[in-house]
Amino acid sequence: MKRKHLLIPAIALAAALGLSACSAAGAGTASPAEAAGDPVVGGSLTYFANTEPPVWDGQRIPSLNLNSINSSIFDTLIAQAEDGTYLPGLASAWEISDDGLTYTFTLREGVTFHDGTPFNAEVLKQNFDRPVNEPDLATVSNGIEENVVVDDYTLEVHLSRKNAALLHAFSTPHWPIYSGKVLSEHSSAELAASPELSIGTGPFKVGEYVKGSRVVLERNEDYDWAPETWEHEGTAYLDEVVVNFVPETQARIGAITSGQADAIDQIPPLNIPEVEAAGLSVLQKDNTGTPYYIALNPNLAPFDDKNVRLAFRDAIDIDGLLQGVYGGVYEKAWSTTLPDTPPLGSFDKSLVDSWEYDLDSATERLEAAGYTEVDSEGYRVKDGERLTLQWYVDSLYSQTDQRQQLGEAIASALKDAGFEVVRTPLDTATFGAEIAKNEHHLADSSRGFADVGTSVSPFTTRSIPTSNGGSGINYGLLSDPVIDEAYEAISTSLDPAVRIEAAQTAQHRILDEGFAVPVYVPKKIVGTTESVHGWKFDAVGYTDSFFDVWLEQ
Repeated sequence: MKRKHLLIPAIALAAALGLSACSAAGAGTASPAEAAGDPVVGGSLTYFANTEPPVWDGQRIPSLNLNSINSSIFDTLIAQAEDGTYLPGLASAWEISDDGLTYTFTLREGVTFHDGTPFNAEVLKQNFDRPVNEPDLATVSNGIEENVVVDDYTLEVHLSRKNAALLHAFSTPHWPIYSGKVLSEHSSAELAASPELSIGTGPFKVGEYVKGSRVVLERNEDYDWAPETWEHEGTAYLDEVVVNFVPETQARIGAITSGQADAIDQIPPLNIPEVEAAGLSVLQKDNTGTPYYIALNPNLAPFDDKNVRLAFRDAIDIDGLLQGVYGGVYEKAWSTTLPDTPPLGSFDKSLVDSWEYDLDSATERLEAAGYTEVDSEGYRVKDGERLTLQWYVDSLYSQTDQRQQLGEAIASALKDAGFEVVRTPLDTATFGAEIAKNEHHLADSSRGFADVGTSVSPFTTRSIPTSNGGSGINYGLLSDPVIDEAYEAISTSLDPAVRIEAAQTAQHRILDEGFAVPVYVPKKIVGTTESVHGWKFDAVGYTDSFFDVWLEQ
């Protein structure tokens, strides 16, 4: 049956944060079910994803592909509505203490995991205790200090510090809630290695997994606790979803145009006309959070000189590169916070057109920094040393959005200003540790999250990676008191005006000092056949659950 969205205010925090996500039903974000009639139950959807998740545990290494799969396997504690407010998920209600350090969750009763075991406060404690006991998890950053079971269906979460984005964190696939039996019987490494241990409470369960090839999701026939954010009640429409891992772009496109696939992920912008010409639908959704950006390391010469950092930015013709690599489909990012990142207004519109490609300016800045000579190969030289930059690249993401091609184009174009750029690919397991050695000048990243805190966090002292890799995402190793102070306000205040002002302060500081170069606004681009309906994206811009998806027969 169709479900009407009764947007009941979740708690005072939701209103205070002023979170407002782009509608998932907006133009180009979902196929029109109305045009095809009533949803049909049954069928198998074949989906070609561009990569296999490197790790299957969302608390360890969150990734776009993992989120898209996990959102169908695991329910979230909180659900985020299209208008940004929070609604019950596995938690039916919650309260926050006056000091903001204790969250009390009342849990939904009658929920069971795929293995038949019950969901309750003790199991939720097992899940939330993980970052307390495993300091290398990405979720450690949420600041959970202790979890206390009050009764069978009430859990208190005690924080070591205020975290204004905690409810949003609990609404994302970054917090998969595993069966207590799985957590008791298996190690963290085992959870990360295979989705066969991904035993959640969601509308689909893992039926088959072939490493390097595919994962099959089967409908959970016992599912009857969908949150209000979905369009129907009861079980999912589809019998199963077959997710094939196909990194080759043309293979994915060939599969959908030939009828071998019902949907494909990550259509390169230059291939959109080809897909649309075949009579297929192309669904798009801009991300929120941080754009794709290049972080500069100001601790290491020559980037310890502000003139060189700003010269680097001035020397990149971002508009031309985005047109050449993406055909203009991706828009230029003007700030390290993306438009529509909640709370609305966090993105500072005054930064639009505030900087541009200017080779003459780059030359002037480099000469002011002492790079007055040019060697026989056209590179700038100072005191006999060539202006060489080391760019470390996480290989896991190098194929996302054709970033390898874009990065090479950027490196090549920078020679016009006299920069020599050496790109070094590193596997994900060692990337953080190598960054922590402080031997690089550049590293690139993007991070989707529907809360402004995540767009500032990568530039804070607390996010600097440790020597063992850790979970630090500050790839420029930046430690700046102005940004740290702004982040403190963003991460602790429940007043949207305070958070917005602090976010804009951080954005100006990052750009004025040349600590990073925003490049483009990432977006999810999915292709589907005309028989696919009910496809949705979440507020971050990732593919959400397959729960409402159905196939026209």
